[in-house]
Amino acid sequence: MNKSEALSKIKAALTGDAQVITPKGETYEDFVERLSKELLANVITPVEATVISTCADNGDFEKYKSSKVWAIANYDGSWLLTLESENDFALGFGDDPDKIMMHGFSSSDVLGEWCT
Repeated sequence: MNKSEALSKIKAALTGDAQVITPKGETYEDFVERLSKELLANVITPVEATVISTCADNGDFEKYKSSKVWAIANYDGSWLLTLESENDFALGFGDDPDKIMMHGFSSSDVLGEWCT
């Protein structure tokens, strides 16, 4: 995966409704637009990632542990992860993409996962 493919995958996923909690004083539309711009500003040249642990039981850890995973955005130790062959995203944490702790759950809601 290259950066252009990562951007395309994210932009395609941004077309649906995001499951985010809108802060008081903001409209849902403005909040989603701001978060989308922030996410796109943090897209990186994708690197293969290895998910080694999870914060939550009964999530999607096994799926990410046994699949080809790409880290496609990064901000301050938080990684947006995606499966190579699926429209699926998850949030991970860590300093090294070879040692990522996954939040635990994943979905096609790229913004909802990034903002978890």
